[in-house]
Amino acid sequence: MLPGLGALTAFAVAQREGGNLQSRFTARRDNEAAMTRFREAANQHQDVESLLQDRRTLGVMLEAFQLEGEINKRGILRKILTEDPAAEGSLANKLTDRRWREMARAFAQREASTQTATEIAALSTTAIGELSLARMAGLSSEQVRALTTAQMRALDATQVAAIGSSEIAALDLADLRALDAGQVAALRPSQVAALGTAQLAAIDAADFAQLGVAQLRALATTQMAALATSQLAALGTEQLAALSAGQARALGDAQRAALGTAQLRALATSGPPTAAEEAAAAALETRRPFADAALLDRVVSGTMTNRYEKAMGDGNAGLREALYFVRNASKITSITELMTDKAMTTVVRGALGLPESFGVLDFDQQKALLTARVKLESLQDPKEVAKLAQRYLALSAPAQSASNPVLALFSGGGSLNSLIGGLSLKA
Repeated sequence: MLPGLGALTAFAVAQREGGNLQSRFTARRDNEAAMTRFREAANQHQDVESLLQDRRTLGVMLEAFQLEGEINKRGILRKILTEDPAAEGSLANKLTDRRWREMARAFAQREASTQTATEIAALSTTAIGELSLARMAGLSSEQVRALTTAQMRALDATQVAAIGSSEIAALDLADLRALDAGQVAALRPSQVAALGTAQLAAIDAADFAQLGVAQLRALATTQMAALATSQLAALGTEQLAALSAGQARALGDAQRAALGTAQLRALATSGPPTAAEEAAAAALETRRPFADAALLDRVVSGTMTNRYEKAMGDGNAGLREALYFVRNASKITSITELMTDKAMTTVVRGALGLPESFGVLDFDQQKALLTARVKLESLQDPKEVAKLAQRYLALSAPAQSASNPVLALFSGGGSLNSLIGGLSLKA
């Protein structure tokens, strides 16, 4: 994109019109088709192992985090995508490269909320409906108990299913009555098993009938004995047949009287679950990698940003790195973190005018040199970051400086060169 302008001029255009340029790039027919294929493929994966076997989908996903070059590191990817990044011993906490941590946090199954129960209860239904699955899974029992019936109604089925099995037992009876058929049908077997007898009995009979075989089999005999007659009467013969003999024996006379002849005949006749049925039940407890629609949107957006920057760099050497640097500089919190990102280091090295031989120095020597010359606080200032990127582009193309008046500003003792050096680098 923008070929022939020169990297510095193209960078200036990207800074001014970047939003429009990227929107047009994303809207291209080939890009829209590629992202549609990705969405369809991503939604097919039921677990991380399935995703790891699909190199095409995995590759697109990794692009969102600028990790496409790491696609063959299956062991690392498996840990990053399955471990709790907040856990002290997690791989994400051991790696210094922020890109791995960003991906781990994005795919985290659980994210503890820092809000108090009172603050949770004060959230609007819109805000509650926008909570990620990881945030829902991270709610404590106290926070779940604080949810209002209006907030419960605002949750979609996947959010309800994300609530912890023990935490869902904190819902009051009004909350259970507020659930609709889709929310009830989404309950995981372990969630159903965690509900108290009064909570279970509070579910509307028609909604209760939406429970699947695996969920019904998870009910304890005490729960079975407490079911309302209307709930049992709403069950189909296939559901009743799937109950165990122990569950059937737990039913009282009044409950049995509520069943029709066909229902009674079917009761507990299907025998123990098959291996396939047990596998299907276990799958209900496993969250799909892309179950959260917001995560899928984020990955698509990140991938298209990465591809846009690549396309910009195709026509102008160094521009991709400069745009990437501008977008990510504020995330850097230490020199070590800066050094783990090759693209970021390339821009800083170029802006400092350090030679290629800098790369042959050992780690401690590189770190000492960068620590002495880079102000981390300057990376939090968008203006200074842009100037560093401009300096990198200028110094990486010295052959053009003689003919390009913009580049000439960065050579010799020009005022712009002095300004950038003074603001961004230590003396």
